[in-house]
Amino acid sequence: MLFANRTLLGLAGLLGIVAVACSSPASTAVLEAGQQLETDIGGEVGQVDRIAYVSPNGNLFTVDPDGGDIAQLTGGLQAGENSPGLGSQGGVQAQPLRLNEYYTWPTWSADGTKIAASRVVVGEDGTEITVQVMDARTGRSETVYENSHPGLVADGAPHYIYWAPTGDELSFLASTPDGLSLFVWDGTPGKAAAVIDEGGPLYYQWSKDGGAMVLHIGPEMVWARPPTGGASRQSIRPAGNFRVPAISPDGASLAYVDQVDGVMGLYVAPTSDLDQARKIIDVGSPSAFIWSPDGTQIAVADQSTVGAPIYDRLMLVPAEGGPVTTLSSGRSSDDVWAFFWAPTGDKLAWVSVNAAEQELEWVVSPSDGSGAKRLFSFRPSAEVFIMLSFFDQYAYSHSPWSPDGKFLVVAGSKGEAARRSNGRTPTGDRIYVLDAEGSAEPRDLGAGVLAVWSWN
Repeated sequence: MLFANRTLLGLAGLLGIVAVACSSPASTAVLEAGQQLETDIGGEVGQVDRIAYVSPNGNLFTVDPDGGDIAQLTGGLQAGENSPGLGSQGGVQAQPLRLNEYYTWPTWSADGTKIAASRVVVGEDGTEITVQVMDARTGRSETVYENSHPGLVADGAPHYIYWAPTGDELSFLASTPDGLSLFVWDGTPGKAAAVIDEGGPLYYQWSKDGGAMVLHIGPEMVWARPPTGGASRQSIRPAGNFRVPAISPDGASLAYVDQVDGVMGLYVAPTSDLDQARKIIDVGSPSAFIWSPDGTQIAVADQSTVGAPIYDRLMLVPAEGGPVTTLSSGRSSDDVWAFFWAPTGDKLAWVSVNAAEQELEWVVSPSDGSGAKRLFSFRPSAEVFIMLSFFDQYAYSHSPWSPDGKFLVVAGSKGEAARRSNGRTPTGDRIYVLDAEGSAEPRDLGAGVLAVWSWN
């Protein structure tokens, strides 16, 4: 994946954000990495409507959306650590901290039984970076991959981790001596992850049934079915300026950007034959796009005018043709940084950039483009900054949406506009749950630097 867009890095300077994810200390692990995950899958019960988050000390927790039923999956607690649900209980026993260890980028499995995360341990002999898979209830973990050298895939991101939409397969990007590499672990305890491909930049998406994968590696786009083993592969070299190709929910179509006769366009091709592509709309450069959950629309962000700071237009494009709905345009509103479909498909949330206020703002609109509502002004944590910078990749692995499409979760600090509206000034990065209807005030769950919702 991940080579940060220079414009986005410039925006980071504007917002005064410093990516410090790899310097956060963490507490003692509950279970040593390498202890094997329980394999009695039939006895596991998936977590439902839960938020996984990273504390400022680099420990992993899960919690209900109302801040109740908190579960600590890693580490011991520092005395006075401000964690959701813990402030008023009074029964937390302080434990010694291992300041050289932290966890980051928790990623839910589709069934909610497991969480994968990166673990970093800094020792006298060097830095150990591993991918851990843990039981989402108990935190019992297994090491499924260990980096051969301490490289990152992006500032503050030891790996990019992405579960298959079904089953136990886990994909991840890691920095290797050969460069950026894509691995898949088939879920078998003790079995090594297999290298799928190498190169960079590298972006990809699983098909909904987990039986195929599209990869965008440098100038080449590859359709692989199945992703591992003796896969049948078809490739093309689109000339468009985009990152992540988008597979339709039924797996039958693939959207990407190409340039033909000097004109950039969004194309849709059958996955059975990528040479039979049709253009559905002209787009600016660069572009990003994601199918709606029902496959009827594609949300597209692009630059309608040359020299726009980031995306200055956000549209809903019917997949089979028809009138385009413009949700946001640089001529009438703030620039668009990122967007995410609600799992229910009835809403689209996007993050706009308010350069004057030096902050970001969540906006939500129904899928017909009517009645957009501005929900929350904030400054993102370093981790959320990375997630938004590569939102078209993280949208498939880390959901800010609740499964019912009624709430959003975000980590950061309140911006000036939000502070003026309610008069409170909480310090540091915190976890906020936002009502997508805008009828309730944001719920402050407590201190944290990254939060993602379970898929079910």
